[in-house]
Amino acid sequence: MVTCVNREYCKKLLVMLPGQVHPTQYHEKKEETFHILYGKFVVRLGEKKHIYGPGEVITINPGVKHWFTTVNGGIMEEISSTHFVNDSFYVDKKIALNKNRKTFVSHWRNIL
Repeated sequence: MVTCVNREYCKKLLVMLPGQVHPTQYHEKKEETFHILYGKFVVRLGEKKHIYGPGEVITINPGVKHWFTTVNGGIMEEISSTHFVNDSFYVDKKIALNKNRKTFVSHWRNIL
């Protein structure tokens, strides 16, 4: 996950490896729109599963439980309202207890 912008809106790039699963979660405040850039994604919204491919767009309203995976890997762009650190609620409560569940990458460019 690469966060590009986090102001009144947020833009992220999510890169998923083959077989990787994003666990079921929901947000109380954040609305998310995902734009599939590469690959095919299986997305569960509530109790319904959908398959999305390149160019397709999915909007997820606050409170809607969602989960996604990709068989062969993929890239999606997330454009959402502001990301709040305390607004991701996982169905599996153990996930939130794992403080090492995410890897953050920073890139600094030295300007002369």
